[in-house]
Amino acid sequence: MRPKSALCLMALILLVQLQPGAGALSGNVERLVSTVTLDLRSAAWRPVPGDSYALVAGESGTVLQYTGKFFITLQPNTTSDLSGVAWHPSGSKALLVGRDGAFLEFDGNGFRSAPFNTTFWFEDVKWRPQGDFALVAGHNGTLIRTEGSVFTHLNSTVNFTITSISWRPDGRFAFLCGDFPFVLRYDPETGQSARLETGVSGQFLRGVSWRPDGGAALVFGTLGNLFRYDGSGFTPLNSPTANQWLAGAWSPDNRTALLAARGGLLYRFEEGKALAPITTNTTQSIHSIAYTLNGSYALCAGSGGLVLRYPPTETPLPNPPVDGDDGSDWLLLSAVLVATFALMTVGVAVYMSLRARRKQREADELADAELHAVELAAQKKGPEGT
Repeated sequence: MRPKSALCLMALILLVQLQPGAGALSGNVERLVSTVTLDLRSAAWRPVPGDSYALVAGESGTVLQYTGKFFITLQPNTTSDLSGVAWHPSGSKALLVGRDGAFLEFDGNGFRSAPFNTTFWFEDVKWRPQGDFALVAGHNGTLIRTEGSVFTHLNSTVNFTITSISWRPDGRFAFLCGDFPFVLRYDPETGQSARLETGVSGQFLRGVSWRPDGGAALVFGTLGNLFRYDGSGFTPLNSPTANQWLAGAWSPDNRTALLAARGGLLYRFEEGKALAPITTNTTQSIHSIAYTLNGSYALCAGSGGLVLRYPPTETPLPNPPVDGDDGSDWLLLSAVLVATFALMTVGVAVYMSLRARRKQREADELADAELHAVELAAQKKGPEGT
């Protein structure tokens, strides 16, 4: 093997051996290190392009801020379980609600709490897309309208737990789901809620996710109940599981949606196609799904501190130095790469020098041979001439 080829092969081997390892990939998803082991119940991205991050809330007042690269643990002034997070459309503040009457407002720097009777147990909160007010829902049919400081109790017409609020993207009405077999349609103009029957009885419809263009919604619940709503009625869809659906979210591209069921099940929905399973390699349930603003990936938060990213990063980056690591591995890698390049440069120079010398030697030998031939011819001609 030529010296140049040998040096190139050596450099390639070094690069392969020193290539940083991939992140914690599980099948078709990437598992992120959330730094907590408590259940996470809700996630929402700040709707500000260029300055977006996710808030993830859960048990015992857990609130995490995910920057897109790592998690930061925030310190709210509560230890109550939190189950709902909603950003104002302007991104100026977020509301967080939960058990024991927990109602928090986060402005990006700190938390402010509203005094609520601890008998209240809130499950969800959602701002109207226009940003003029938010709805808060919870146990015993609780439904509250608030601008952030003024709270108006509404008649939900039910005494059961309302688990989910989902506004149609144009803000004309909101769907409410919970421990009942129908959907409540809340009209912000009248403040009234009307029942929409789905044909289900004795089972619960626990959540709704509207397509970003408002043309359709997915409604899901217990025993694998799954419907598509198109404005005229609820169409049952073939469910690949009898497990309870826990979360759903449409991609901003309006073409696909993610649905999560109990036991770590995750599926990809696309209009006109069967739900496609996504391997998660976990039995921990996903309770909330939130897509980034550009739809590049979704964050899935769940039991035991579970946080998944779908799809995973195309080229997973190594973890940054933590816990006192000074990044010496990166310095070593850089040094080896520099040394390898230097060796290749020196090797090429030596090779070129040897090649030039060899050509010069061959030229000298050829010249010597020609001169010797001339001398022999002259010697032979001399005697003949005498």
